[in-house]
Amino acid sequence: MTPFSLRPIRRLVAATLVAFASAAAPAVAQDIVIGEGLSASWGQFYVADSDKLWEKQGLAPKAVTFPSGRLVLDALVGGGVVIGTAAETPVVFAALNGLPVRIIGTLNRHEPFDVVTSTGVTSIGQLKGKKIGYSQGTNAHYYLLKALDSAGLKLSDVTAVSLTPSDFVTSLDKGALDAFVWTEPHISQALALGKGRFHALKTPGLYFGYSAIITLQSTIDQKPELLTKALKALIEADQTFKTDPERAIAIVSEKIKLSPEVTKGFWDRFNFQIGLDRPKLVADLKAQAQWAIENKLVRPDATVPDFDKVVVGDLLEAAQRK
Repeated sequence: MTPFSLRPIRRLVAATLVAFASAAAPAVAQDIVIGEGLSASWGQFYVADSDKLWEKQGLAPKAVTFPSGRLVLDALVGGGVVIGTAAETPVVFAALNGLPVRIIGTLNRHEPFDVVTSTGVTSIGQLKGKKIGYSQGTNAHYYLLKALDSAGLKLSDVTAVSLTPSDFVTSLDKGALDAFVWTEPHISQALALGKGRFHALKTPGLYFGYSAIITLQSTIDQKPELLTKALKALIEADQTFKTDPERAIAIVSEKIKLSPEVTKGFWDRFNFQIGLDRPKLVADLKAQAQWAIENKLVRPDATVPDFDKVVVGDLLEAAQRK
C-alpha cells in the first residue's frame, strides 16, 4: 500500500490561503503630489480634490496650492510636484531654457485678464507713467505687453513691478501700485476692497490663454499609468461643470475664498472643457516664444523650440478611451 501523504493537501491549502489573501487585500494606492495654482481657471483640480476623484482612480494625492502656475512649474522642475497647473507662457519660457516640461491637456481656453486700476483711469493709454503690478514670466506678462502695445505704449512707458500675485490687491489698495494685471479671484477681491475706487479695464479679443495640465517628460516615460489615472480623475471632474454647475461653483468659490454669488458673476468668462487642440496650442506656443526672443526676455542664443514635443496628446487620448 502506498503511504498516504499530507504534503499535497498542505500545498493546496497554502496556495488557497495565499490566493484568498491576495484577493482580499486592497490595491496599494499610488502616491502623487499635485501642484495647484490659486485661480478659478483650475476648477477641475479643485473638484477632483473635493470629490476624492484621485482616490477613485487608485491614487493617494497630496495637493499643494501655489499663488501662480509659474510657481507650480518651478516646483515641478524641482521635483516637488508630479503633475500640476500652469498657463502656457511659463511652459514657453521653460522650453526656451531647455527644461523638459510637457503639456498633457488643457482645462479651458479663455480671456483671463483685466487691468485693475482706479476709476479715474478709463483707458489703457492712460496707464503711461503708472506703476503696474504683474508676474514676470507668466501669461500676465505676455498680456501686459499686448495691452500696452494696443495703446501704442511700451513696457518702458510704465513702471512694471513684478510681484507675487497674492500681493496685488493689498499693494493697489495701499497705493504702492496704480494698477495690476491678473485674473480671478484677485479682480473681484480688489473691486470689493476698493468699494468703488477701482474698476477693471477690459480688452475683449486681445488675448486668449490656456489653463494647461503639466508634467515632466521623465514622468511620462516612467509613470504613464499614473498620469493616465490623474487625467481620468480630471475628466470625471470636468463632467461636474456640465451636469451640476452650481456645485462646481460652490467648490471653486470655497477654494478661492469668494462667495458663490461673486463667482457666478465671472463664471461665463471660463470655458471649462478638458481637451487638447494640439495644432492651435503649438502655434500659440511658437508665437509666444518668438515674442520672448524679440523682446530679449531670454538668453541671446535662444531659438524657438520644437513645441510638437512639448505638447503630448497620447496620455489624454488613453484616459478618454478607458
